[in-house]
Amino acid sequence: MKILTIVVGAALFLTPLFIKRVSADAVCGGVVITISDSSKHRFVTGDDIMNALRATGIHVTGQKISDIPLSKLEERLRAFTELKVAEVYVSEDRKLHVYCDQREPVMRVVASYGGDFFIDREGVIMRRHNLYTPNLHILEVDMVFNAEQMNGTSIYDSEKTENLAKAFELVNYIRGNSFWNEMIDQLSMSRDGRVTLVPRVGNHTVRLGKVENYEEKLNNLQVFYRHAMPVAGWDRYRVVNIEYKGQVVCQRR
Repeated sequence: MKILTIVVGAALFLTPLFIKRVSADAVCGGVVITISDSSKHRFVTGDDIMNALRATGIHVTGQKISDIPLSKLEERLRAFTELKVAEVYVSEDRKLHVYCDQREPVMRVVASYGGDFFIDREGVIMRRHNLYTPNLHILEVDMVFNAEQMNGTSIYDSEKTENLAKAFELVNYIRGNSFWNEMIDQLSMSRDGRVTLVPRVGNHTVRLGKVENYEEKLNNLQVFYRHAMPVAGWDRYRVVNIEYKGQVVCQRR
């Protein structure tokens, strides 16, 4: 990935020199689109990119390279908030190259009032596409949210999304822990920021409470799962409460 970025950066740096070097009559021979990780994520397709270029009304193929406003094409592509990088340049093959790097979602958020969206690795909000929904941890949150207004913004930039930012850190911890990544599939958060976990195993929910000290709470729960649950049975309890320091309190079914 770093090597590809360096190559793209070098191409962008050398493009002005190349345009000066070619004759004034040199024309563009076509468009080459490269979408990084296109096999992993399908938020933006090659057709989407081509349609966006055409929508600018700027003719590319067959036009003089010196007459193609690369910055305007690039500006149009950067309107795709699903893209982290969108670069446009002309190479020595006299073709317009488009390089795009898609954002990588790590969490899906379903708000109780007006929201179903993704959050990427950098905490940026992404709108959800009906045609493509990756398998992610799901957070159901009790909040009023306008995903369209927040599309492309960071959850760290607003007090309104402060609880989302805390839940995001928790989900990242779960994703990075092999045990919890396999155990926890879904989470919910109340309006006051209290989190409930829904494990894949057993028929109970886990009350985590406030996100603070989540590592200690989950460590206590992991000990309980390994030593107490196999004896008591995974379907014995309805609720396992770990929100109090150093305690695991269970409610029987």
